Amino acid sequence: MKFSSLSPVAATAAVALMLTACSGGTASSPSNTDGKLSIANVVAGPLGDQSMYDSAQRGLDKLKTDGHQTNTLQADANNPTQWKANLESVSVGKWSIVVTGSSQMTDIVTGSAPKFPNQHYIFYDAVVDAPNVASITYKQNEGSFLAGVLAAEATTDKSSFPLSGGSKTVGVIGGVDIPVINDFIAGFKSGVKAVDPSVKVLTSYVGSFSDSAKGYDQAKSMYDQGADVVFQVAGGSGVGALQAAKDANKYAIGVDSNQNAIQKGHVLASMLKEVGNSLVQAIDAAQKGDLAYGKTTSYGLKNNGVALTFDNNGGIVPQPVIDKIDQYKQQVIDGKITVPTAKG
Repeated sequence: MKFSSLSPVAATAAVALMLTACSGGTASSPSNTDGKLSIANVVAGPLGDQSMYDSAQRGLDKLKTDGHQTNTLQADANNPTQWKANLESVSVGKWSIVVTGSSQMTDIVTGSAPKFPNQHYIFYDAVVDAPNVASITYKQNEGSFLAGVLAAEATTDKSSFPLSGGSKTVGVIGGVDIPVINDFIAGFKSGVKAVDPSVKVLTSYVGSFSDSAKGYDQAKSMYDQGADVVFQVAGGSGVGALQAAKDANKYAIGVDSNQNAIQKGHVLASMLKEVGNSLVQAIDAAQKGDLAYGKTTSYGLKNNGVALTFDNNGGIVPQPVIDKIDQYKQQVIDGKITVPTAKG
């Protein structure tokens, strides 16, 4: 499926309080008279990716329910100039905190944050080293390790997974060849190897996070090569991979948000990157004056920043397999298994 481009959403009413300059370390954000914050969310594209941006928006929705003022600015999927314009339009001191994220925004935030030293930013899924930016990263390699365990189980256990051909072949599709995506892939391959080192892992990159047609084609190619499971880590492009799983009558694993019901009976699980939850925690810290700007907070299996969810998958993963995956999860949390990372 393809997503239509959306125009930026105009900024809504703003608070009157101006921000004070933030040096490194812990800094507080200004609030309204009731102690609530105003938060602008800048998306590097449109919502509707059924992935990370939608997860972030669920966090904003929760914050709005909690009484904070929120506004989300969307944009065209491949228009960095528009992303930058949106970011800077809400960086003039009328919003307590500006939220944005993804590696696609790294250069833009790196360039814009120093121009607006009084503006507080929360930047998720990558790091910007600036005294007014609180960065959030995720140990996607850990969550992807569990996805690899599941994929290996599915391709080696035909009795438990009836759509599997027992080919001992799985695949992983990345959106773009960048460190954060390669971190998913490194974790996935490690999980596969932990179960059965002889399982073959096919790898490809779409070259985009918004080309679902190409995501479909790459997944179809993997299924044609015998893959029983394809793990998609390609944002909107990966939605095409889930469609390919249905058409090939094989399995897929979703990413970032719970995608298990998108192609019911074919999506074994989804590797969640809990962006929304992390943003709620960060805003709560900011409200208390405890959010550490100029620093990075990392979320992994131990602090529920990533997870593998089987909810809404139609019960297609047997409980003994889920129990086995939980055992692997606990070993990672306990430090008995160290999952490799592609980020150094």
